Amino acid sequence: MNLGDKLKELRKEHNYSQQQLAEKLHVTAQAISKWENNKSVPDIINLVQLSEAYNISLDYLIKSDKQLQKKLSMNNIRLKVFNFFVVAFILVMILTFSILIKAQFFMSNHSLGGWLFVSLGFLFIIFSFLSLYCYIVKKKYFIFLWSAFLTLGCIVFVGLFYDYIMQLLFPL
Repeated sequence: MNLGDKLKELRKEHNYSQQQLAEKLHVTAQAISKWENNKSVPDIINLVQLSEAYNISLDYLIKSDKQLQKKLSMNNIRLKVFNFFVVAFILVMILTFSILIKAQFFMSNHSLGGWLFVSLGFLFIIFSFLSLYCYIVKKKYFIFLWSAFLTLGCIVFVGLFYDYIMQLLFPL
């Protein structure tokens, strides 16, 4: 028996309507319906609330449903990957700022081009991390990858044609 069938059976045994159960769990009746029809699964917090409402163990709810176990396991992996990326992103940003501080970038007067390079560099780092995260965790959403490539292209373009661009913008 899958989770949806168990939830529907338990709700009927305890004489709850979908609306009554939804109010008790602080979710919508549509969420209860989706769970019972196997269109979605409750998160771990709602599973605990369901086990308490029906006075049953979590084992009873999830042990026989391998698909649910896999989904809960994937959510756990995604959370760990997300935490890793947050820590890695913070460390890269700290490293970048410390390099800029050590090079006394913020202490001296820089032209528009210097600030443009630094800004594009930060954008490139942000888009690179977002594209890696989306690829590993969600296996889609390549918009950040293209944004990273576009930013890198802008860095190369500005680097190659910096003098020409400055002459166009600020003629002598």
